[in-house]
Amino acid sequence: MVKYRFCYSKFGDAKYISHLDLIRLFSRAFKRAHIPLTYSEGFNPHPKMAIGLPLSVGITSEGEYVDAEVDRTLSIEDFENLNRAMPLGICINQAAELVLGMQKLADIRWAVYTVTVSGSTLSESQVKDFLARESVIVEKKTKRKVEDADILPDIAEIALLDAAEDGVRLSMTLSAGPAANLKPELVLVAMSTYIDGFRAEDFAIHRVKILSDKGRTLL
Repeated sequence: MVKYRFCYSKFGDAKYISHLDLIRLFSRAFKRAHIPLTYSEGFNPHPKMAIGLPLSVGITSEGEYVDAEVDRTLSIEDFENLNRAMPLGICINQAAELVLGMQKLADIRWAVYTVTVSGSTLSESQVKDFLARESVIVEKKTKRKVEDADILPDIAEIALLDAAEDGVRLSMTLSAGPAANLKPELVLVAMSTYIDGFRAEDFAIHRVKILSDKGRTLL
């Protein structure tokens, strides 16, 4: 048995594939590529596979991770076959065998996004003032309830990349992973609430990379 980590992109219509469907998609792709996954024991065996950080439906990405355990060492041809077995919009960019000392998926701490907002304007001073607030309180939904929460501690950075009369492009570095996971959609809601004249009604989100608690990528 050998464990591998795969870094993949998700773009185009593939952004509408849900997290649960993505697990099934990878399982079918491994089967079509004749790569034998290992399975858990018990009454309901499932492939030993884990996706690093669930991605909301409708968001594209270029740096997602999935760990999988297989029955044998993989060759370059295996990786090529796996990519060919993927549907349009899913592409494996890197792969490596998991060895002792490598960062775990549980070490994920930050995610970097590029957010494009159409039909609204924004200045660097407005972004600076927003981040300089003592708190940013928004209504946040959890699995059990809805409550007010201060999301400011989970925002590492917001940078204005481009600004024009018809829209803006932002870079956001936000908390991610098991301990805390701040969605960029919620940050846009907060910015629309606290920044005069800014409205994020038409936007597109792209996840650029996922980082560990040490600020490193996982592959």
